[in-house]
Amino acid sequence: MPCTSPAAIPKEQGCHRTPRLGASGRSTANPSQGVAVKFGVVSEAQVNRGMSYGVRLRESLDELTFAEEMGFDFIGFSEQHFMEGQWSTPAPELLMAVLADRTHSIKLRQMAVVNLGLNHPIRIAERLNTLDLLTRGRNRVEIASARSNNAKYMTAFGIDPARTRGEWRENLEVMIRAMNEDEVEFYGEYYKVGRVAVTPRRESKEQIPVYVTATSPESHFQIGKLGLNLMTADTYVGWEYQQILIDEYRRGLAEAEPIGGLYEPSGNITGFTFPAYCAESNEKALDEASVNIRGMLESVRELAEGLIATKAPGYQYWEDFAERLRTRGDDLAYLNESTPMIMVGDPDWMIERLRKLEGMGINEIVLKLDGYGHAKTKKAIEMIGKYVIPEFRSNGGSIPENGYVRMGIDNVGRFEL
Repeated sequence: MPCTSPAAIPKEQGCHRTPRLGASGRSTANPSQGVAVKFGVVSEAQVNRGMSYGVRLRESLDELTFAEEMGFDFIGFSEQHFMEGQWSTPAPELLMAVLADRTHSIKLRQMAVVNLGLNHPIRIAERLNTLDLLTRGRNRVEIASARSNNAKYMTAFGIDPARTRGEWRENLEVMIRAMNEDEVEFYGEYYKVGRVAVTPRRESKEQIPVYVTATSPESHFQIGKLGLNLMTADTYVGWEYQQILIDEYRRGLAEAEPIGGLYEPSGNITGFTFPAYCAESNEKALDEASVNIRGMLESVRELAEGLIATKAPGYQYWEDFAERLRTRGDDLAYLNESTPMIMVGDPDWMIERLRKLEGMGINEIVLKLDGYGHAKTKKAIEMIGKYVIPEFRSNGGSIPENGYVRMGIDNVGRFEL
């Protein structure tokens, strides 16, 4: 599960020089208006019972490569550590490099990198520039930023949970400056970077888009104020809360102040699902996904309780999420309807759900399609590629009335592959 951003972000610190791009303007328009919904797939290489890590990693690479064939817009892995027997992506940058070699034009978005001490921001920029070179500078590389959602990270890597807000903010700024300035120099509380030119430089002329994952209203506002793209999740609280989050992001975006004036506010809003699944009927989809949903929800609850136990102020709002999963976590049908974070159904149901999200201002959706078994996961990707994505791409009669149905033939199948 992509990590969450801080609930509050301190003001900029440090110093810099030599900006490559001039100061940006400000935008108050809804960026999603008139833009077709984009579709992405994220994998965390969930291992199934009796399966080796190596087998699952190779399967995950095949699944995400297949997503390009099925018309998805972006793919990627998240960064996960110490999730034994579950998610196996502690080195997503290696997996992203393999995807760069196996795919052709689809966007490659890491969802997300942990911007804390375990990942120095200069090293993040170097990896992203290198990945851009491997894609021949075709503007395919994207990055999502996150603060840790796993207390085990902090213990293992010596990170103080009470200080992650400030450290995340500085790490993010140094990363952005390193990607966009000819030379970067920064002196803050957590990072001190002497004047250096980061090499290799990327070939793409466009900037690498930066997204930030978020779950609290305060963090949504601050991300908007930074003019960065958003990956939003209501963390199972519900539709009304999701709209509050989006509104707060837009409120911040209306007074956006990009870091160093290095980029234009773009304001893409990506809705994050955890998990998603698609089958021939709603009943079949929920039945086939039920074990995986329960496991993922239990994992989220354990992560939330681990963060709460740190007693750090930036994580205590997770108590609401943990309580909801404790009290309603067994009612999968209820959760599937009451929160946009779970998206399990047939193509018609998914289209209706996506139209509702589109109306709220979400113009991208990332689907966590992972852990159902290789064949079922690829089938779900194919189902969405054939029956959901075209609904948001097609014009007029490119999705015709079925000829057999028009002839009155009985038992014409729906959603055949």
